[in-house]
Amino acid sequence: MINLMIVDDEEHARLGIKTSINWEAYDICIIAEARDGAEAMELLEHHHVDILMTDIRMPEVNGLELIKTVNKQYSHIKTIIMSGYNDFEYAKKALKLGVSDYLLKPSRSQEILDIVLKLVHEIKEEIKQHAHINQLKNGFRESLPLLKERALCRLVTREDIPYEKLLSKVKLGGLSFPNPYFGLLMIQIDNYLFHQEQSGTYRSELLISGIKNISEETLSEACFCAVFEDQDVIILILNSDKKEDVSQLLPFIEKLKKNVQQYLNLSISVGISGIDKPINELRHAYVRASQALDQTFFMGYGKIIDYEKYIASNSTESTYPVELEKQIIHSILAGDECKTEENIRLFQLFLDKERNLKDQILKFTFNLYFSLYHLCTERNLDINVIFKQDFNDINQKLAKSNIENIYEELLGTAILIVKQLNEKKNTNKLIDSALDYIRQNYDKDISRETVANEVYITPGYLSLLFKQQLNMSFLDFLHKIRIEKACQLLSDPGKRVADIALQVGYNDEKYFFQVFKKYMGMTPKQFRNTTSSKII
Repeated sequence: MINLMIVDDEEHARLGIKTSINWEAYDICIIAEARDGAEAMELLEHHHVDILMTDIRMPEVNGLELIKTVNKQYSHIKTIIMSGYNDFEYAKKALKLGVSDYLLKPSRSQEILDIVLKLVHEIKEEIKQHAHINQLKNGFRESLPLLKERALCRLVTREDIPYEKLLSKVKLGGLSFPNPYFGLLMIQIDNYLFHQEQSGTYRSELLISGIKNISEETLSEACFCAVFEDQDVIILILNSDKKEDVSQLLPFIEKLKKNVQQYLNLSISVGISGIDKPINELRHAYVRASQALDQTFFMGYGKIIDYEKYIASNSTESTYPVELEKQIIHSILAGDECKTEENIRLFQLFLDKERNLKDQILKFTFNLYFSLYHLCTERNLDINVIFKQDFNDINQKLAKSNIENIYEELLGTAILIVKQLNEKKNTNKLIDSALDYIRQNYDKDISRETVANEVYITPGYLSLLFKQQLNMSFLDFLHKIRIEKACQLLSDPGKRVADIALQVGYNDEKYFFQVFKKYMGMTPKQFRNTTSSKII
């Protein structure tokens, strides 16, 4: 309800405004009346007023002085000045003060009501705009943490990225990196799948959130850090003003493990790279920390693994064959089974060189498996059909396999992906051909059987494609195309509706009327009239 205050030293004037209009019918309440500006200011302290209607000439505090004060203290209030013919100079001053409108005394009831309703409309529109702006602000505030996490994730996991753009997004979330050297620390909950099954997804998310808070609070004692989550792994970007040896961080990481155990009753494993990289080499630090964390598969849970100590200095391992992985992915996307088999064979030959390093073979194999899995999710393929099991089961299976079995497993998975991709491409070509045929022949007497014959499939399969790809039936799509064309033709007033019906493929004018009304919510003639009036 909108609250209106009337200020006038003449009681009969106030009474006339109050009683000559049924204010409640317009959802308006006369919240207060005052005899002059001084009394009005007292009442404003105790009542919420939306619209103030005031006379100019009043004892003690006149209307102009009242408006000045209201503008300063109650800027939301809309003001209406009432003046007689002899007060025109006062009225001009009032307009300069920013009054919303003015009335010339004596005023008819309808004039008063019209002005008040106009201001009511303005107030309601302002309320809507204010609510919308607040909604946008709240939505933006709520999205900032997610925006920041996504930017941090891209900063770390992607190559050839727009660093300035990502850093500006991170800064928008209230975070900036003041120091030149970077490293990464990765944390995973030991036996996470078991915890997720026991506690449920919501509880698991709370646990991850708790670890993020504890890890950031604990490691910030050692250096500046920022934390985010990437696929159930907690990652800390460590930022220091000098190159840091991992040994200097170990006391803080041990404290982190102890805090997580104490407050969340969880065991965690940690992989860490050195703090010695510029920001444009964070991807390398990510790979190293990830490789370190991967060692928990062989070393067991609850470990802190330093890449330099456990991997780089203790093996002559070659780096993961990224280019070969790219070749495998490219041949899969190309739908080339022979080339895919050839590239998987090259991957096997690469693994053969590492025969004395079973851990490395498993790690490289799992890396490729993960890339294949990621490819399936990106292309919206049926993961259950391709992998048939979760990654934990695949881990166990690969650990017990020899290199030939691993090769067969990788090849079988890659070929399944190729087949699904090719099937999807063929499906898209089929539906595109069907749609093109309908668009070119909608004006003819075509049916589901007609179109199916044209693209060399069964009518039943065509119906299935429409349902899967367009989420509509064949007939709905045909009507949609015909009615769209009919709407275009109806804009020409010289064309008869019956002729238009025939022109878009309907031999029965009555049936055309029924279909048109179903899809457009009105008859063809009503549509033509509506269109014509808009043009006029």
